[in-house]
Amino acid sequence: MKKTLFFLIALTILTFPMFYACNSGQSSKMTGVWTVDNVDAQFDEAKVNPQTLQQVVEMEKQTLLKFIDDSTMHIIMGENTFRTFWNLDKETGKLFYRFEDSKTSYNELGVLIDGLIVAESTTPVGIIKVSYKKTK
Repeated sequence: MKKTLFFLIALTILTFPMFYACNSGQSSKMTGVWTVDNVDAQFDEAKVNPQTLQQVVEMEKQTLLKFIDDSTMHIIMGENTFRTFWNLDKETGKLFYRFEDSKTSYNELGVLIDGLIVAESTTPVGIIKVSYKKTK
């Protein structure tokens, strides 16, 4: 029994640095400022006029994602900055975030694909797909 307990403790101590190293690699890959690379809005023109659609696209282009460390991200939209906490599912590449004042509710931001964060939202008037690339 003592040998089994010792083995489990030793295994935990030995694997913790590997786990930390894997997480820190993901963190360093994400840390920095991500800007909009592309916005693709496919809206029903019968429900949205072209000027409104253009305003939505321009607003999306101004959004910045600033990954501070392995858990903190700021979403910057014009004059507003929202502090959030993020998590990356390594198996699926899905990126999740929750607002600072929300204790449990995570939202899906997008999917990490080939160095881009690709976010897709379906609205009552159409689909908007935004991709972000790391700039700093």
